[in-house]
Amino acid sequence: MPVKFGTDGWRDTMDGDFTLANVERVAQAYIDYYKNKGTDGQGFFVGYDHRADSEVFARRTAEVIAANGGRAILSAQACPTQVVSLLVRERDLAAGVMITASHNPPRYNGFKVKEPQGCSSFPETTDGILSFLDKHPPQKSGGQLELYDPKEDFFRYVEARVDFAKIQKSGLQIFINPLFGSGSGYISGLLARHGIASVEINNRRDVQFGGFNPEPLAYNVPDFMETLKKAGKDFAVGLILDGDADRNGACGSNGQFINSQKVFSILFHHFAENLQRPGKLVHAFNGTRLLDKLAADVGKEVVVTKIGFKYIAEEILRGGVLLGGEESGGYSASGNIPDRDGILNSLYLCEVAAQENKTLEQIYASLEKRFGRHCYDRLDLHLDNAVKEQAMSVLEQDCPPTFLDKAVQSKEKFDGLKINFSDGWILFRASGTEPLLRIYCEAADEAEVARLLQAAERFVLSCAKI
Repeated sequence: MPVKFGTDGWRDTMDGDFTLANVERVAQAYIDYYKNKGTDGQGFFVGYDHRADSEVFARRTAEVIAANGGRAILSAQACPTQVVSLLVRERDLAAGVMITASHNPPRYNGFKVKEPQGCSSFPETTDGILSFLDKHPPQKSGGQLELYDPKEDFFRYVEARVDFAKIQKSGLQIFINPLFGSGSGYISGLLARHGIASVEINNRRDVQFGGFNPEPLAYNVPDFMETLKKAGKDFAVGLILDGDADRNGACGSNGQFINSQKVFSILFHHFAENLQRPGKLVHAFNGTRLLDKLAADVGKEVVVTKIGFKYIAEEILRGGVLLGGEESGGYSASGNIPDRDGILNSLYLCEVAAQENKTLEQIYASLEKRFGRHCYDRLDLHLDNAVKEQAMSVLEQDCPPTFLDKAVQSKEKFDGLKINFSDGWILFRASGTEPLLRIYCEAADEAEVARLLQAAERFVLSCAKI
């Protein structure tokens, strides 16, 4: 079986190639790579999420590491991905592994590799691991596992960064939806330590994630939006985590969904304008133009990366970054681990609401008053790999000068193909890990976004001759 590492590790279906036998093969290649580097004695932390059999895959990964003479520390319970990153960095370990498929459907699982700096794996690391695949048969017995609960370490890390007193004093009503994932109990637990009440739903383990994908998108959280609407609180915030809690989304006090581009803009506004912190803005190729306008207004440099948090992490590690983030809901602020952290960033949303005494929807509305409306949505087309590649080839070679009635101002081929209009853009990008072609769109109103996405879908399907 071929193993392919995408933008954040190896991911596959558990009814397909993500089996215990194949996890053993990858774990053996993993420890062989670090033994070859001579860092295997520093130790490894292995965590896992709430997916079916994640604890089984994690234990076997740790057993293979230990059987090969490595120090294997296994999380005593399911944990968020960023907790693994933190433990690796703070304890000077060689690397980490997180068994998770993040926001993907329940049938998926994955093997994420974490660098010693506490970030997603670099291509040279995953290429190096793959070079050792099947060099040796997996060793599964011998050696000792250490069990460790990292929750308290993470709580102390967050408490050093968030103004809980300000949140407590504000009277903000906080609602939490961890989407049945491994972030359950983290935000509510941190708030409770500081005398702040909260309401948390969907906080038990459910390997089917309530029948939805564990991704903080509006169509996955109808129950949460209804919970906020029924609560009827004027000064409230809804916090949403994905399946492994490294990404976050939000709802307003009226239950209205606040997408990731808006969350990113609110966070950047908070760090750059409220907290007056120095540094540049880093965002992926599919980031909203509002971020660029705000950055120009406050005199911040902007760096645009390919899609995938590892590219943002590389910029953060170079230094001088105030905030880095991506469209899928992952962000990292200056001074934090260079990895996505849905829990910490959710608490920052509470902090900005408390500081300004405004709801999230009011804060974003003030940004749109300054920079104009920026509506955004994404369409995921499930296509066979051959079909999606064919569609991308046609788009790149024969893109029309107008798209519907909108003149194409420019085209950018960087990470996918972006078509720019005077008041928005469409980005076509083939997923590197799934049989998907994603279409991202931004325009001045929601109806225009919907119209452009529908037209883009028709265009892709006609290109592919389906």
